Amino acid sequence: MNEKKIQKLFIDNGLGFPIHIINAPLVKIRGQWVLDLDLEKYERAVLIALSHKPGRLTGNEIKFIRNHFQMTLKDFGIRFGNLAHSAVIKWEKFADQPTNMNWACEKDIRLFVVHELRPKFLAELYVELEKVASDKVTNIKISASDVKAA
Repeated sequence: MNEKKIQKLFIDNGLGFPIHIINAPLVKIRGQWVLDLDLEKYERAVLIALSHKPGRLTGNEIKFIRNHFQMTLKDFGIRFGNLAHSAVIKWEKFADQPTNMNWACEKDIRLFVVHELRPKFLAELYVELEKVASDKVTNIKISASDVKAA
């Protein structure tokens, strides 16, 4: 029978960059403690976390995204800015450092990830934003109870 335990903080580098897992389930196999997670669900959770990451994406994170969606260097470059594959290689060479890609391109990559994994969420947001973009003039409304006196 395999031994199991929960580790408060586990740092996994198996996807090419460090991921801090809180309360990580581990199982002992052949004398080694390894993560006991569904790999497909784990990768999806990492992708969602990357799309919401408060800092810039690193080269290794870009490489993980590209590989997860089974895109060649050429396809990835074309999809995200009509760039040559050499631009993607350059981004990925940043390894654990933030890439030098422009913010618009990085936002597009993050939105692509969300769209691929949670299309309904992005579609609902788009519909809401379309309402905002209409030509209709609207006034904002606030509650006085939300405004505190100085």
